[in-house]
Amino acid sequence: MGNMGYSSYSLYVSWLCVIANHRISFLVIKIKKVFLKILYALYVSKVLVDGINKNLVMQIRNLFNELGYPIVNYEPDIIISVNSINYTIRKYFRKFHNKIIINVVQDGSSVIPLTKEHLGGSLLASFLADSLGSNLILTTPTGVKGLYSVEEFSWLNGLSISNYNYKIASSLNRKLVKDGKINIYVDSYEGHYTVYEGYNVVKDERDADLILTNAANSSYIIKSYNTINNNFILIPAGIYVGLRYLESTPLEVLVYSIKMTLKSLYILNNRVDYIVVPQYLRNDKKLDQLAKYYSSSIVYVNEAEDFYSCNTLLEKIGVKVLLREVKRAFGVMTCLGVKN
Repeated sequence: MGNMGYSSYSLYVSWLCVIANHRISFLVIKIKKVFLKILYALYVSKVLVDGINKNLVMQIRNLFNELGYPIVNYEPDIIISVNSINYTIRKYFRKFHNKIIINVVQDGSSVIPLTKEHLGGSLLASFLADSLGSNLILTTPTGVKGLYSVEEFSWLNGLSISNYNYKIASSLNRKLVKDGKINIYVDSYEGHYTVYEGYNVVKDERDADLILTNAANSSYIIKSYNTINNNFILIPAGIYVGLRYLESTPLEVLVYSIKMTLKSLYILNNRVDYIVVPQYLRNDKKLDQLAKYYSSSIVYVNEAEDFYSCNTLLEKIGVKVLLREVKRAFGVMTCLGVKN
């Protein structure tokens, strides 16, 4: 009896172990997916600015504030430290190593991204350096060669890498540095995109490193292509621009205002996935032309009165606001967000 009981107990324990291992494996996979989603949250905007040169700190805060960036003291996405590199690392790296940390030397002469250079750090640092008239110091192999990493390529074009993997990204960036060429295959995508130095459009999908497609086709594309070959699938990132304006505003001013909104987040592509406007503008024919220019869909928000803010337009349809409402031209207010 004792032996039989012991055997049954062993089977029971083994059965529990099998279930536990299965659940732990499932949990690990789920955690990895969540981690990668957090890791690849390219578009970020909450800025903390601090340092010993108070005049320069205020100048940088005002710069980002005027562009619509939320200026925060807690839970930042971006930290701009006006101080020595040593002090910046000691103060911020332990707690915020997974955020973008940019160091500005005390006299403002140099700007250096210290973390996540490939994931927006260099782009935001470049914008800051241009605005301050500072030297930009980049340290990654792609940055040193003046090339955009695959992550930066997607950021600039308003795209997202739907099957992002850090190892694959590193492999492709090494290839870009070594061979000076990343191949792009365009599959069922008709929007605007810009091909930067080191990137090349190919006609044969078998030669592709990056595959550009519409979001609706991304699941099918991922299954169709062998990702073991280090292919990345690029899809529209889901960029929403909220727009409020006087109906007398010329089309050219609206085009300019949206372009400036995109550039504020360092998106240099003339494509917006969705333009969001109040319902009362439905009969404005300029919106059809605007949508055509930016390859956009127009979203009309019901019950949006004149006093609704641009931010409210996005929030009412579940869009995360990155750049809050800012006046871009006379009678024109814009904001920008993404919907995950």
